Amino acid sequence: MKELKKQLKENHIYSCYLYYGTEYYLKTIYTNLLKKTLLEPSAETMNMDIFEGNKQSVSSILDSAETLPFLSEKRLVIVKESGLFQQGRKNDTEKIADYIKTIPSTTCILFIENDVDKRGKLFKAVSKYGYIAEMNGLSEKELLYWITRECKKNKFQIETKTAAYLLRTVGGEMTQLEEEIKKLGGFLPENAYAAYHDIDRICTKSLETKIFDLVNAVINRNPKQAIIIYHNLLLMKESPLMVLAMMIRQFRMILQCKVLSEQGQAQSQIVQNLGLRDFVVREYLKQSQYFHTATLKQALEYCLQTDIDIKTGKLNGELAVELLLLDYGKK
Repeated sequence: MKELKKQLKENHIYSCYLYYGTEYYLKTIYTNLLKKTLLEPSAETMNMDIFEGNKQSVSSILDSAETLPFLSEKRLVIVKESGLFQQGRKNDTEKIADYIKTIPSTTCILFIENDVDKRGKLFKAVSKYGYIAEMNGLSEKELLYWITRECKKNKFQIETKTAAYLLRTVGGEMTQLEEEIKKLGGFLPENAYAAYHDIDRICTKSLETKIFDLVNAVINRNPKQAIIIYHNLLLMKESPLMVLAMMIRQFRMILQCKVLSEQGQAQSQIVQNLGLRDFVVREYLKQSQYFHTATLKQALEYCLQTDIDIKTGKLNGELAVELLLLDYGKK
């Protein structure tokens, strides 16, 4: 992405781009940067069309691309979550792929997708004639650097270990991190250093972090704390089945991390194999130390049986999860 940023700042523009991946924040930042590079603010509305969803007509997209810009040198056509980079729209995909090499010099097409098939004709066409940027979550090191920089922009300081605590508390989604950093900036005196207690008082914990805390309470044989966290989640309108599903996922991830670690894999290898963030794997590995493999499997079976009992109507959802937390937390 550094290369993309450099190209845009130097006004080196391709006829088409593909931004894909799960990090909404990065896709938004680089979409805005492309807009700023191509279009004058006063002429943006007249020279930009946005097509969103897989129901959009390819003919409409191509008509927009063929339209000459008005009071501007360039026209920008943005196509979001079209499904054109996956199977299912073969004719439309081929039509767009064939068009890529003939895009007018006055037009730039930006595709924004979550998932893509790299074997597809359109992906290969954009790769040949345009520029492709994968925008998934940053590594922990990159996120910590970014957090430090964002804190300075908001006129306060943060040490690396505190930034790591903020990351652990809020989660790795950059849009949410940006919002929480702004909240801290509005609370702290100028140039002050953020502390753990500031984060605890001001920042909103991510749902995943709350489930971490819930599972930690179970691990530490503290059913009272587990019930408090669970009831708080219910007050936030989270459903018992969703809480249980996230508990199942977390126990499964702890088990997988433990097994891979016992096989001799380093943390970095586990991160790559499971597709998780560094700090998340570190937490799972830390939690795995409290369990034998057999105990983790038993916990998973217990949770899965509770899930079945709720879905088959044998138990009330809210009560079933509470009983699970009370029973397993005492074991």
